[in-house]
Amino acid sequence: MIEYMDTTSEDYDEIADLAEKYLTHGSAIKEEIHRKDAEGRYFGVKAVEDGEIVGFYTYVDDIIEFTVPHPELEQRIAELAGDEKIITGDAIFISPNHQRRGIGMEVSRRVSEHARRRGGKLFITEAWVHPDGSIPSRKAFLCNGEVVFEETIPMFYQGLDQLGLECPICGKNCVCGAQIQVHRL
Repeated sequence: MIEYMDTTSEDYDEIADLAEKYLTHGSAIKEEIHRKDAEGRYFGVKAVEDGEIVGFYTYVDDIIEFTVPHPELEQRIAELAGDEKIITGDAIFISPNHQRRGIGMEVSRRVSEHARRRGGKLFITEAWVHPDGSIPSRKAFLCNGEVVFEETIPMFYQGLDQLGLECPICGKNCVCGAQIQVHRL
């Protein structure tokens, strides 16, 4: 049976290991997660089965932050938000053996509730667009609320290697795009 609960600081090494194994590769991930946690900005929901994390959705509180910085896009979203509190989705992961069971939708729904309780009004999602055009996390992100802004950006992750990270699909020279959405919580 899957249990859902808030993430805690004790989970972040395991979450970083899963993110590095299945999502963006690179040792900088663990340092980033612990930095955000130390700042009091890192939160999330985990799905647990038999004591093992089989899925999670984490976010960063009150900041616009993408995997690869895009200052112009960040500025446009900040202008859209005005004084409304922004939450930025950090990472969503469902174990390959647990996909297509509704876990992604459930952690997304719970993260949205969590973000609303923290005063969030807008929630930013950054969906990886694979070279074949597929967007694996798109369906789960529908649970984050009404889309008030959307832009798909080709080659969004170009420069990932300069951050000490590597695309799980392309390797060091990433050609993947991203679909950025801002949801009203």
